[in-house]
Amino acid sequence: MPYFVFDGTEMYYEDHGKGAPLLILNGIFMSCASWTAFLPAIEKTNRLLLLDLLDQGKSGKMQREYTQDVQVEAVAAFLRHLGLEKAHVMGISYGGEVAMKLAARYPALIDKLILSNTAAYTSPWLKDIGHAWEYAFKSYDGHQFFKTCIPMVYSPKFYEENYAWASAREEVFVKAFGRDVYDAFARLTRSAEQHDAREELGSITAPTLVISSQHDYITPPHQQEALVRSIPGAAYVMVPDAGHALMYEKPAAFIALVLGFINTPTDIRVL
Repeated sequence: MPYFVFDGTEMYYEDHGKGAPLLILNGIFMSCASWTAFLPAIEKTNRLLLLDLLDQGKSGKMQREYTQDVQVEAVAAFLRHLGLEKAHVMGISYGGEVAMKLAARYPALIDKLILSNTAAYTSPWLKDIGHAWEYAFKSYDGHQFFKTCIPMVYSPKFYEENYAWASAREEVFVKAFGRDVYDAFARLTRSAEQHDAREELGSITAPTLVISSQHDYITPPHQQEALVRSIPGAAYVMVPDAGHALMYEKPAAFIALVLGFINTPTDIRVL
């Protein structure tokens, strides 16, 4: 398994396919494994780079508190480690917060930027959601974690229609997650508490696509609309009838948006 070492901590990554590179940065509860089902679709056209951030997935666990600035520096170092002049970068939720800061601070590293279901700053709404999650993490109880954190990630209709699937995932989480995972979730959540990139968004020069979903109750659509107003030339898509976990609820639409955006030239002129 490939690892990249940043500041003494191993970070797990995967490298699939060929073509223009696309790096995906995950939400808090995600990992490289979250994209397994999407590999065949993406690697047909692009080199897909998956990276578990610090405290995430198979990457090393931090022994201290930190801010997202550490994640930004780690991602920049990772791209340089691979010898890439630039790459397309897509960030979802927490990963989107890291991605927007990366694009603002290291514009030369970014080809195109996609920000999905994410926000420019941690609002009081999002901060208190994080606090509720932390109470669940501290219980070290998989059932309490699942019932507190997971249902609101999905739209109500999707959750109801796929309840058997969701219940099976609950049992998987109960068996798979130990105290170290819950402690890592807590540190990740706290690292986002002071997130505020509003003053940096105007520095983003990469062509940018912002994606919302209608029933996102973690980062509601008005937060993506604010991103569009602040990032020069940003494009915007709202996907109806989906929640925060858009890529799982509407996988075909999500991948079509991502691949269509990064693989279509930005300088097309209609005569």
